[in-house]
Amino acid sequence: MLDTSRSYFPVRDLKRLIGAMAANKMNVFHWHITDAQSFPIELPSEPELAEKGAYGPEMRYSVEDVRDLVEFALDHGVRIVPEIDSPGHAGSWAGAHPDIVTCANMFWLPDGPDNWSTRLASEPGTGQLNPLHPKTYRVLRHIFSDLASLFPDPFIHAGADEIAPSCWSTDPTIRSYLAAGKTLSSLLSTFINSSHPLITSLNRTAIYWEDVLLNAEVNVPGSLLPPSTTILQTWNNGPNNTKLIVSAGYRSIVSSSDFYYLDCGHGDFPGNDSSGGVSWCGPFKTWQMIYDYDILEGIEEEEEARLVLGGEVALWTEQADGEVLDGRVWPRAAAMAEALWSGNRDETGRKRHAEATDRLNGWRERMVWRGIKAEPIQPLWCRKNPGMCNLVK
Repeated sequence: MLDTSRSYFPVRDLKRLIGAMAANKMNVFHWHITDAQSFPIELPSEPELAEKGAYGPEMRYSVEDVRDLVEFALDHGVRIVPEIDSPGHAGSWAGAHPDIVTCANMFWLPDGPDNWSTRLASEPGTGQLNPLHPKTYRVLRHIFSDLASLFPDPFIHAGADEIAPSCWSTDPTIRSYLAAGKTLSSLLSTFINSSHPLITSLNRTAIYWEDVLLNAEVNVPGSLLPPSTTILQTWNNGPNNTKLIVSAGYRSIVSSSDFYYLDCGHGDFPGNDSSGGVSWCGPFKTWQMIYDYDILEGIEEEEEARLVLGGEVALWTEQADGEVLDGRVWPRAAAMAEALWSGNRDETGRKRHAEATDRLNGWRERMVWRGIKAEPIQPLWCRKNPGMCNLVK
């Protein structure tokens, strides 16, 4: 997964990423297109979203760009799954549709970092769609219809993560709704109950982040998320949440932040931070950590194991752009590819660390020859002296 909202990536960068994915036998590009920070995709039915939500005219993906990218990806055996995040992470919609976005352009921590419960967003960049406004669903209908036209993939990722309760509470209509005895979970249920059919009516399966079902503060009942038309993507709590999801009968995509988040370990980005810039999901996810992870950990039933569709490394781009893209992704993503395709153990059940190191060293060199600026994992001396850099002879 690549986030192109927090940082814009030119089409040439996306093509280079997809080409490298194909070389590594990775076949799905989850494109997290929009977020609170920017709305960089031009949609025919809602042109103002990009006009007023992108960082600038030169930082948009045109219809022609998207079609070219989809064709390029298919030529390389890679599917593109588009994501338009909602109802949270929607601040970038406010320029075009301020009437359907709550708490837009407000300071994200009104009561400071010690009062997390009153946050208006999980990071700088506020704004959530108002589930009580009928126009919300007219706009969503246009967006999903355009996505279905541009992307042939049978899946649309609709986000639904990290709802900030206080953001919705800034809206007077929502405050009246809550004062009448309703809850934030029932408000999210209204949103899902109204928006999920907009996706399925296009013959698409909806993907959501796990929060929609598992978040402790704001969630929806499983009855609103039919497993036949819903896939849930895990990112919290390691293998435990994957187990919870498949036990409930849902298909799952595993993107555990404990293992598969490529942005972790680079510090934090808010200013005047006196904590030392500690990364919320640190430490840095080494290729060894990624290689070691078993996405079926704790899942013993064959029926449940079949519901785990695969794993996905993710690069959120608060601190990444095209200049560092290759090194942030490669060769760590290659370690995941080998582990998922070939397994990370030998015939005796032992982890294949030493063998994998030698293979990854050689593969990293070949990626560099292909024009991918993958990071080295050992000094060149180790490459020229096989086995001499191991801990055990």
